[in-house]
Amino acid sequence: MAKKERLDKIKEIIVSFSISSQEELLNVLQSNGFTLTQATLSRDLKQLKVSKVPTANGYRYSLSSKVVDYGRMKATPSNNLQAQGGILSVAFTGSLAVIKTHPGYASALAWSIDNYSDDRILGTIAGDDTIFIAINDKNNRKEILNLLSEIFPELQIDK
Repeated sequence: MAKKERLDKIKEIIVSFSISSQEELLNVLQSNGFTLTQATLSRDLKQLKVSKVPTANGYRYSLSSKVVDYGRMKATPSNNLQAQGGILSVAFTGSLAVIKTHPGYASALAWSIDNYSDDRILGTIAGDDTIFIAINDKNNRKEILNLLSEIFPELQIDK
């Protein structure tokens, strides 16, 4: 596969999921049909200006602010990634939405929500498997569900 496809897949994985090591990222890429070495992956990460950021459970990869607009992309996760993580449920209470995820994915998914830069959402707080979303009072639950399905196209919402 072409280098651009590989770089796009790396960005998609990093934006959508909490990846903490090159080995983990390499395994996910290989399970998605990409053939590359650790040295090639290391060069790709350097080119994309990927860094490690601290989380409550250690570190995870993050894209440089120069590539942050990628978070607005409507990525289509592969079946392998979909099986490993993602949104399990969305519930509301007052002006908060509560999203339950698979363990370890809340931080990366919250990052995607925050970087979508939409004024319907004021901000997020993420744990290991839970995201709290502060909702702008001007918006109703249906509008927030529609926004979440824009950010995460794989999210199945009864509208």
